[in-house]
Amino acid sequence: MIFSINIFKKNKINYDWKTLYVGFNLGLIKNSDITNYAVDFLGSHSESDNQNIVELAWGGNDIDYERLLRNILRESNVDDLVPDSDVWQLETRKWRFGILTDLEIMYQNDPEELLNKIAEVYADFDYPEDMDSFINYLTPKAGYDPSLYSPKENVARLMNYFNVFLNKEQQYLQKIA
Repeated sequence: MIFSINIFKKNKINYDWKTLYVGFNLGLIKNSDITNYAVDFLGSHSESDNQNIVELAWGGNDIDYERLLRNILRESNVDDLVPDSDVWQLETRKWRFGILTDLEIMYQNDPEELLNKIAEVYADFDYPEDMDSFINYLTPKAGYDPSLYSPKENVARLMNYFNVFLNKEQQYLQKIA
């Protein structure tokens, strides 16, 4: 799945070169979004003469986006952006939240399909434990027996857990901004 950085703007989540780098490495962002971010960055930082950013702003198919993003991060003293680092995990969390909120809007009239899409995000982000409570194919915890409830009630329960999760994530991500 490819997403736009607009998912961060819509949710008032701060994003920067680190976020773009992680999104690029996870295959979540279009090159054109990176180019547009570079153009916007240069427009608001007219004193910047960073050649990596200038090259990104030009865009094109023959550009090594990963190398240029890595160079920008190095020049910003961000050297620990590897998959197991805390910084990487935070940026991944931003992407996951943005994607989930985007899907929530796209499938607002079809909660069962939304739950299926959420399960795909769960798999794409390596099965994070904090999502277990609202994944439709997992066995419920805490003694809940879905056979005692209607399908509609079970979906409503999962959606409630999902909404609680989204609210907590949004509060956390906006707080660290």
